[in-house]
Amino acid sequence: MAEFGSQENIYWFWALLFITVAPVLRFRETPIVPMISTFFVFGFYTQSYWMPDFYTLSDWPRIIGTCAAILAFYYFMGFLVHFIYCKVKSDRVSEVGPIVSAWFNGKCHVVNDEFIAEIRRLKMFEVAWEDVSRFQDGEELILTDDIDREPELLGEVRITKEDSDYDVVRKILQERGLL
Repeated sequence: MAEFGSQENIYWFWALLFITVAPVLRFRETPIVPMISTFFVFGFYTQSYWMPDFYTLSDWPRIIGTCAAILAFYYFMGFLVHFIYCKVKSDRVSEVGPIVSAWFNGKCHVVNDEFIAEIRRLKMFEVAWEDVSRFQDGEELILTDDIDREPELLGEVRITKEDSDYDVVRKILQERGLL
C-alpha cells in the first residue's frame, strides 16, 4: 500500500495536472470538462499532499481554495497557449488586447481600414479587404477569401447584427463598393 504523501503520489499529481491541460483546452467550450478535470486532479492532490475531512467545515475553505487554484491554473495555461499560438499565427494583429478579449469573451473581431479578423479561442481568421472574394449579407455578415483551409481553422469572418462591429463592417464594405 502506498504511503500517504509519498514521492510517487506527488509526481502523479503534478503529471496529471499538466497532462490534463490539453484536453481542457480542447474541450473548453463546455464548462463541465474543466470541472471534471479539476475534481479528478483534486483527488490526486488529496493522495499526494493532504486528505481533507469532508465532514469538517473547517476543511471546506481549503478544499474550495485548492479547486479554485487548479481551475485558475487551467485558465492561466490556456491563456498562455492561446496567446502564444495566436501571436505566432497572426501577421496583422500586434496588440495583445484582441487576444485577451477573445479569451475572456470567446470571440473578438478586429476591424480597421486594412483588414478584418475574427479571433476565437485557439482559432483565428484574418483577411485583408482586397482579399475578400465573397460575402453574404443577411442575419449574419459572412466574409471569406475562398481559400481552402483545414477544418480546424476558421475560413470566414461571421458577424451577427447584435455585434457592435456589424455596422462598421457594412460601412467599410459600402465605402469599398462591395455592398
